[in-house]
Amino acid sequence: MSSEVKAQFSGKLAIATDDQIRVTGHIGRCRGFMIYEIDDEKTINKEFRENQFTNHRMGGGNHHHHGEGEAHRGQGHGRHSHEHLINGLKDCSYLISSGGGWRVMEDLKQHNIATLFTDVELIEDAVNKFIKGELKNQTDLVCDHNKD
Repeated sequence: MSSEVKAQFSGKLAIATDDQIRVTGHIGRCRGFMIYEIDDEKTINKEFRENQFTNHRMGGGNHHHHGEGEAHRGQGHGRHSHEHLINGLKDCSYLISSGGGWRVMEDLKQHNIATLFTDVELIEDAVNKFIKGELKNQTDLVCDHNKD
């Protein structure tokens, strides 16, 4: 199932990236986010935000496996909270990535940040498609392992 985003957008997009050129997958482990400010059909500003606000990046060597622990069953939410990610991207309306988990997607949605998963490789191509209303949200790229 895929759907297209409507054109005539004004606001900010965040794109998960490791190299400021390509769209990357795992939102929590990416090196940062390219932030594009769009006004109608024009990019009026762009910046790189280093990922210093997701649990995977903040913890350095700390790693957990999805589905382990009480945090993934809705208890002990603080251990695997997406609060830092939400705060780091709170001025953005969309987060574009090449894949991600259903839990982060739902958490962002509750804070008015829509996730768009795409197989478009280059950030500039993804942004241009978004502006034209041609970027398809590929929901088959949502990782739903261990969903309750």
